[in-house]
Formats: sequence, C-alpha cells, structure tokens
Amino acid sequence: MMYEGTVPRHLLIILTLLVLALVAPAAAQGAVTRAVQPGETIEVGTEPLILDLVNLRNQDTFNPVTELRHYQSDDTTKKIVRVVGVPNDGYFTINAHTLGGKYGRYFAFSSKDGLIQQHSIKFAPAPTVTATESETTATVTTTKTPAETTPETTTAAPTATRASLPGLIAIVAIGICGLFVAVLRR
Repeated sequence: MMYEGTVPRHLLIILTLLVLALVAPAAAQGAVTRAVQPGETIEVGTEPLILDLVNLRNQDTFNPVTELRHYQSDDTTKKIVRVVGVPNDGYFTINAHTLGGKYGRYFAFSSKDGLIQQHSIKFAPAPTVTATESETTATVTTTKTPAETTPETTTAAPTATRASLPGLIAIVAIGICGLFVAVLRR
C-alpha cells in the first residue's frame, strides 16, 4: 500500500520540474537589462526594453538622469519636441508607445545638473517583421513569331516565416498541467 502512494508523488514532482524547465526560459525572455553608452543607437519596437542609463550621468557629479529630451533638429537651443521621464535610470523600461513615434536623438537631463549635452542616445524604430528573402526562379519562354515579342518572366512572392517555439512551449505546459490533474484524480 505504501508503494502505491509514493509513485504518484514522485511522478508529480517530476512533472512539476518539467513544467518549470519549459516555462521558465519563456518567461525570462526580454527581461535582460541593457547598459546604454553615450552615442549609442537603440532600436525600439512594441516589445518593452529595459535600459540602464547610468552611463549617461554627468561623470563629475554622478547625479541620476531624470529625463530624456528630444529637441527639434537635434539642436539643444531649439524647441523641445518630446520629454520622457526617467523615474529610475538604473532600470528604465521603454517601448514605441513611450516615444510616441518621436524617434531620434535624445539628450540626458538631470534635475540637479541640467542638460548633459555630451551624453545623448539615438532611438530608432525597430525593423518590423517582413517576408524573408527566398530564391525565386524566373522562366523565360521564347517563341519564334514573325513579330518580335519580349520574353515573359514570372517570380514567386517570398513568404513570411515565424518561429513557433513560444506557442509550442505554452501547449506543452497546458498538456503537462492536464497530466497533473489526471494524477491528482487517481
């Protein structure tokens, strides 16, 4: 009798570890903090990026960056086009919505030091998912006719490909949860 009760518990522990091994890497994607250097170009898309802006601080005072300012024509003497507040320059989350479509050079600003002109970064739109290039074949047909005609060429349109690993991980996790329920009902 004691043997029958321990087998499902061991199976339950193994299944729990398997679920954690499959779900943890998928949950950790994109949670890496990226250290930003002055003058760097950062591609911003719909997925949030976590940036470390400590290197944009004034090196003499080391006061925190409180804003990123985008000026008209990248000239700090002209009008401010966009101001992005930075609550924590060591862990700053940004995406395309944060910028509001205003890509370009942003200058660091500290509430204690003012504008730090020598420390700027450039935000650029991230490339969108486009069709991958594939080899296309062209067929040329020539026929002899009394009048000269141009040869016809046909090309195949490239098709988009997309990795399905996150979806597969979710399906496997749901299946393993179903196994949990089956084991517990036993």
